[in-house]
Amino acid sequence: MISFFRKNLPEKCLALIVAIGCWIFVMNDQNPQIENTYTVPIGIVNAPEGYQISKDVEEVKLKVRAPRSLFSNVETSSFRAYVDLNGVENGIHDLQIQTVLPSGFELISAGPTKVSINVDKIEQKEVPVRLNLSGIPGDDKVVASVEQSLQNITIEGPVSILNKVTAAVGYIGVNGNNENFSVTVPLIAVNDKDKEVEGVKLLPKTVDVSIILAKGLNKKIIDIKPTLMSDLPMGYILKSVKVEPEKIEVSGNPDIIGNMTYLSTENISLANVTKSTKQTVNLIVPEDINVPNQEVTVWIEIETKENKTDNKTNK
Repeated sequence: MISFFRKNLPEKCLALIVAIGCWIFVMNDQNPQIENTYTVPIGIVNAPEGYQISKDVEEVKLKVRAPRSLFSNVETSSFRAYVDLNGVENGIHDLQIQTVLPSGFELISAGPTKVSINVDKIEQKEVPVRLNLSGIPGDDKVVASVEQSLQNITIEGPVSILNKVTAAVGYIGVNGNNENFSVTVPLIAVNDKDKEVEGVKLLPKTVDVSIILAKGLNKKIIDIKPTLMSDLPMGYILKSVKVEPEKIEVSGNPDIIGNMTYLSTENISLANVTKSTKQTVNLIVPEDINVPNQEVTVWIEIETKENKTDNKTNK
């Protein structure tokens, strides 16, 4: 038996090699290697709780190679791309995109190979509720007072967006009204320039307001709003701002007073503020309007970014 296998061994080996070569040739001819490209969404794994995750690109293009027969039975969903956030902390990170391919597929290229991930902590803070009235009531009436159910509300969102919000504002039209009325007013988050800030949650989203009208009134009490410039030195964070007094009585032209809901202070520069302080500033008072005192005190509380980080760590 052994002699049978040894007999003509070189010829038999050559025949085997030729047979294998023919098989490979036939298989490649009938089921050749081909290439294709799939666009795959980039997923997130091991995302930390209590953070908002965003990325600069949402999809990756995968160029793959495999025998033609495999492509007929594969779906785009069979290909996966993801980034792993295990151990990633707050901030912006450039992370490698990982891929998972079906059996038998070879990755030729992927684009992009990295993605920029923004990991932003979700927090809450309290902001004042401010109401803006517009229009003129009917029957020569003016707004005597505005009563609101909430003076402050809580907002929630990513820290980078949360820090831009200075107040929650509601808009009320009184044009043509000649009787007292109540209304539920939707609120929006705004920055220090009264521009809407999106991406935060308001808790609650509305405030109940009662508008009291009076005929021929030439006096009313309105809020005082400090106007801060955006020039706080780097490394510091504005913690809180309070004005004393918070409200003031104005008198004068009823047509002007009817549309007034607050008086603003002159611009307050923070360029030289490196510790909590108070400043005496003037109010901006329209013509034909009188106030008992044109000066108010603004209390400005700041802290360093390092202290804020240390306080969060201690919590």
